[in-house]
Amino acid sequence: MAKVASVFRKFEVRTGLTLVQQTALLAVLASSALAAAGTITECRRLLLSGNYSECLDQAREATERRAYGEDWPLVRICAERELGLYEDALATAEAGMERYPWSIRILVEKNRCLQDLGRKDAALQCLTEIDRLASATPWRYSDADDLVSLGQAALLAGADPKDVLEGFFDRARRNFSRRADGYLASAQLAIEKGDVHLAVEILEPAVDRFPRNPEILFAWYLAIRESNPAAAEASRQEALRINPSLAAAILVEADSRIDREQFDVAVAALASILNRNSRHPEAGALLAAIHLLQNQTEAADRAKSKALELNPQNPAVYQRIGTTLSRRYRFAEGAKFQRQALKCDEDFLPAQAQLAQDLLRLGHSDEAWALAEQAQMRDGYNTHLFNLLQLRDSLDRFAALQNDRFIVQMSREEAGIFGDQVIDLLSRAWDDLVPRYGFSPEMPVYVEIFDRPDDFAVRTFGLPDVADFLGVCFGKVITANSPTSQRSSPSNWKSVLWHEFCHVITLQMTSNRIPRWLSEGISVYEERRRDPRWGQQMSPEFRQMILEGQLTSVSRLSSAFLNVDSGEAMNFAYYQSSMVVEFLVEEFGFETLTSVLRDLNTGLLVNDALARRTVEPELFDRRFALWLIARAQMHAPGVEFGAESLGDTGDIRQYAREHPQHYRVGLLAARQIVSASPEVAEAELLRLIELFPEDTSSGSARRVLADLYRQQGRSVEESRVLAAHLARTADDLGAAVRLMDLRLGGEDWSGAVECGTLILAIDPGSAPVLRKLANAAERSGRTELAVRCLRGLLQLDRSAVPRWRLRIARLIRSGDPAEARRQTLLALEEAPRFREAHQLLLDLSSAERQDP
Repeated sequence: MAKVASVFRKFEVRTGLTLVQQTALLAVLASSALAAAGTITECRRLLLSGNYSECLDQAREATERRAYGEDWPLVRICAERELGLYEDALATAEAGMERYPWSIRILVEKNRCLQDLGRKDAALQCLTEIDRLASATPWRYSDADDLVSLGQAALLAGADPKDVLEGFFDRARRNFSRRADGYLASAQLAIEKGDVHLAVEILEPAVDRFPRNPEILFAWYLAIRESNPAAAEASRQEALRINPSLAAAILVEADSRIDREQFDVAVAALASILNRNSRHPEAGALLAAIHLLQNQTEAADRAKSKALELNPQNPAVYQRIGTTLSRRYRFAEGAKFQRQALKCDEDFLPAQAQLAQDLLRLGHSDEAWALAEQAQMRDGYNTHLFNLLQLRDSLDRFAALQNDRFIVQMSREEAGIFGDQVIDLLSRAWDDLVPRYGFSPEMPVYVEIFDRPDDFAVRTFGLPDVADFLGVCFGKVITANSPTSQRSSPSNWKSVLWHEFCHVITLQMTSNRIPRWLSEGISVYEERRRDPRWGQQMSPEFRQMILEGQLTSVSRLSSAFLNVDSGEAMNFAYYQSSMVVEFLVEEFGFETLTSVLRDLNTGLLVNDALARRTVEPELFDRRFALWLIARAQMHAPGVEFGAESLGDTGDIRQYAREHPQHYRVGLLAARQIVSASPEVAEAELLRLIELFPEDTSSGSARRVLADLYRQQGRSVEESRVLAAHLARTADDLGAAVRLMDLRLGGEDWSGAVECGTLILAIDPGSAPVLRKLANAAERSGRTELAVRCLRGLLQLDRSAVPRWRLRIARLIRSGDPAEARRQTLLALEEAPRFREAHQLLLDLSSAERQDP
């Protein structure tokens, strides 16, 4: 195979013909094409539109009457494969080669048929024959479809994908811009390797040029589904409208339904493929995965056997089953299927790459990196593997902090700033949640905190540029974005890690068989139980959605995390899930929740487990809806929140007077008179706070009132209002910083420490806050906290390192004189003439001599 690959890499198309010869050849080909143009065009149209049986009838009739042209057997082969007639397709390919022994295109299709049937050696002989033909008569193979076939053969022979892209597919695209072949082949290869930006660049003109080509439309869907999901889905639907039988687009629909846990809909989608081709490997693999996710092992074995009927050693079947399980967080099972795929073909790159990801998520890093490196050496164009190995280089600069329960990896600088706080927070979460759920996770739990969002995205999702995620748990491994990388949209990192560690328990306790909604719901519920300011809370928007009947039934709740068009909709999915858990605990007891989790671990599906432990699903949904509606009605009762169109300023003030219960209009009116009538504005803002005290937004009445007090220099009142605001939210960094400054100015050291601690839970890498907090902690006798802040400053403020070391030494001299001496010597090492450090060293030495 290596020899064949080398020939393909060197192959260049040269006609070697004179102008007269080229003209004569073109005339012969043109006359042959014209003789059958109408019929073959119609037959191709039938193929592209999914009318495979009718297409086959026409192609069979044409080949049997020996209509000339290699396109006839090619179209017939494609139709036969789509209909599951794999043996017939091979026979058609063999007959085609007898009549057209120079046809590289038919040889490529013959290779595919042989691979379908598991005949590897014979398939390899096709590549050898293609190599011979291409070397002997290169002038024959300069058309778009021949270039594409040569490129496909080169890939099968092991040629470098980038060389194939540039040497064959791009040439077909450039030289034959009115043909779809080159565009499609180039884009498909780029998508397969994760190079979606290139795919978009290739396909943009093709979508306009071939608007009726379903394969182009589906490739466009694959290229833009991450960047523009709505447009992508529209393109996929258009492809299916043109060809309702397009298997690749139907498989995507089944994948999507599986992710939403809508298994019945996924099975129905797959049936549209399997009804015409019962041995379709990919559809059968997905059906087997669905049965495994439903814990129907016998049905899964039957589906898998059917998918492997043609070729029992087909690695793609095992790979597809495993990948689907891993997408549902069943990583251990997924990894077993990838290993089975590699037993069938040890060089099967998709299985190598997926197994590397699975092992990383299971915490088996050494084997994972070795696999990824091996795969990347064979496929240098695969961007997923490239990004993964770049990530490994980033991880090499990380520090590892650990105890008997956790191994935390984070950048060395950040480890010195707040690594001990991470370990402390995780340990407290363990001590609280492990006995509560009566389950001890496998140790150690791995926690990786990334200071670069792209590293987090690659580690978590396999590709960069994935936003809006703070943390993810795989069961034994937690990945998180560092709070220092999230300053544009700060959040409380302690609540994030508490949430993710709760996932460790629920995922491991159920062997990863828990549906997403329940796992997320428990984590948010436990966040609020730990600190009422954490997790999603009832809001006016959520209240309106509940009262308008926008709740998702519990049986479909996991789909709510995917069917979202805004951040607000995603937050509502988290909120509703957490409220289902709260309802379950309140109405049926916490023991019922843990019993459901144990039932899931035995293989029971969640709806069956809930019905077994509570009431039947429809009644559960009705009772929950009534319970949550009552909660919503109690939230700010009588307050109006609607968004009206109010015209000019005068209209707003008039409307506010006529609707005193309208919170947002009243707030808008108060804002407009803050400067002109501060006393009136203050009274109105106080009234609005009393009307809706739960508002924790950055534009709430409390925040507006605090700004008013600040402008008036009324520090005591401002401090009081900000404190009330921060008692309800743990994410408002600006309010916490301001309140800390106010308390420092009033020499309220304990109050300043309280604010500083909250700030560091949002942004632990702020040098100014660490300096202020160190001072306040030292003034209030919180020596340990002061030392921790000063150690953080050693990383953040290198200009004053000797002074920070001296302060540390002074604070710990009585409790740990040896460490105090070490810090003093380090200070002198960096600043040899530092007199205060010299004096402290003398004092420490004197104390040592006096110590009996």
